[in-house]
Amino acid sequence: MQSSKRARKSKPPASREAAYRIIIRYVNEVCIQIRKFAKHYLNRDAIDYSACAKCLKDLCEVWETVPSKFPTWKEFFEKHKIKTTEDGLRKKDSYRDLMNICERAREYELMIPGVREMIVECARGHLYKYCQSFIEEADELEIQPVLEYEEAINAYRTEIDAKIDKINKSILEYGEIKKPFETFISEGNVHAKLMEETCVLLIEVSHTAKKWIAEDSAYPDKLLQDIFFNNSYKEKLEDDIEKLRQKIRSTDGSIERKRKTHATLAREHSNHKRQKHRAKQSLEVVILKIQKLERDIESKNKEIQQLKDEIADKTPVSPRYRSDLRINLEREYGYLDKLEENKQVMERQKIRLDREFKSVNDSTYEYKVEAVTNRHEQHEMRQKMLGMEIEIKSIYDRISSIDQKSAVLKKIRLLNLSPDTLRMMHKRRIKIPENGQLEEACKFVSNYIGKDWKKLYERLPFIPPRDPDRKMKDMEVIDRISAHRDRTPEESALFSLEKWRSFNRQSELGQLIRGLRKLNKVELAEKIESRYSVEDVYG
Repeated sequence: MQSSKRARKSKPPASREAAYRIIIRYVNEVCIQIRKFAKHYLNRDAIDYSACAKCLKDLCEVWETVPSKFPTWKEFFEKHKIKTTEDGLRKKDSYRDLMNICERAREYELMIPGVREMIVECARGHLYKYCQSFIEEADELEIQPVLEYEEAINAYRTEIDAKIDKINKSILEYGEIKKPFETFISEGNVHAKLMEETCVLLIEVSHTAKKWIAEDSAYPDKLLQDIFFNNSYKEKLEDDIEKLRQKIRSTDGSIERKRKTHATLAREHSNHKRQKHRAKQSLEVVILKIQKLERDIESKNKEIQQLKDEIADKTPVSPRYRSDLRINLEREYGYLDKLEENKQVMERQKIRLDREFKSVNDSTYEYKVEAVTNRHEQHEMRQKMLGMEIEIKSIYDRISSIDQKSAVLKKIRLLNLSPDTLRMMHKRRIKIPENGQLEEACKFVSNYIGKDWKKLYERLPFIPPRDPDRKMKDMEVIDRISAHRDRTPEESALFSLEKWRSFNRQSELGQLIRGLRKLNKVELAEKIESRYSVEDVYG
């Protein structure tokens, strides 16, 4: 009842530095008490416990009693106060060691509960609540410093919880071995070792707490460094976009010049194609003329041959007729010479036209090749521009992702540094059961629920209500983080229950039990009820 009143009266730390000072105060107080105890009772010369046991028997003989009459050192001390002890016994080292063992047990039993309470309050009431990564704000984004710190937090919590469990176990073992007193003395090395181990564990937890708050205090700076890195990387990406845009403009200008060149080449190709057609037609006409002349020459040669045959014929004819034949022969020879001359002219013209046609044909082909090459080059440039546009879009996507991460980093950093966040955490901390039953129950349930943690998460109540879409998103985030950290189903189940506790402002054992019953885990619900003496929530 008093602890709950203290929780209601307690105030949240004014700043994160104030929270650190509270933790450091707890840790320093623990370390001071442990070192003081170790200095007086542990850092001494080795004690001969068998000699101490003999001294105890000698004292009992003097007091006319037996060692079994003393259950613990307290009864022995009470007897020692009222009984006298011989000077001879008092001067023995074994007597001084026996008294030292009793004083050590008294101081240990007075110190340890308070020290343990301080270290537990330091861890669970301050470190676990105020030193957070706020990874839930990152949602689906994977932000390296946040993930790294969340992993560090889990490692610190696991280490501290394990050592607190060991401390509790050592305290319980000590409680079992401190009776009877005779054995406590004769086997003093056992409880001395337990005391030393407990003290070492408490010091180690203190050092871990200091390391944790050192990392937590550096967390905003790491976030800020990541923000600066993101800003510089964003500027580089924006420079890359500008360079790509310049390349696009340059390529676009080259395409325009290529397009104009292609138009010129197309016109030249068309002109040369027409010239080629005309040259071909002219050449065909000349060839036809040559063929006609050759036919005319052949015909004329036949006529001349006939005239020659008639002149050579011995058949008597008139002189005039023979004279006419000779005149006709000479005239035909004249015609033949003209035909031969025309043929030569046509053949020369054909040679010239052949050269012209070949030249025009070659030029036409060259213009065609250049035009096709130009078109292909334009296509390649357009494809290159398309690739640059895709790259720009990809860079914009990266910039958008960087902006999202930077916004989350700034939000987390603001949450980390804001006193309002500490007040919110303080209120949430007060609503957690003082005896830690809910936390222990969640650990217990996670070991049994395993792969069914999603079904349980869907059935657990939330105040304020949490809609199914948000629950689904929570489970996806838990799945992704668990996969990233290679968690077992039991660890995922515990993480999901921690999430439920953080989102539910009125989380309590009864709600957890109702969720288990809705999942038909009746036996497990009954185990929780009996384990933590909770009234049947349906009773």
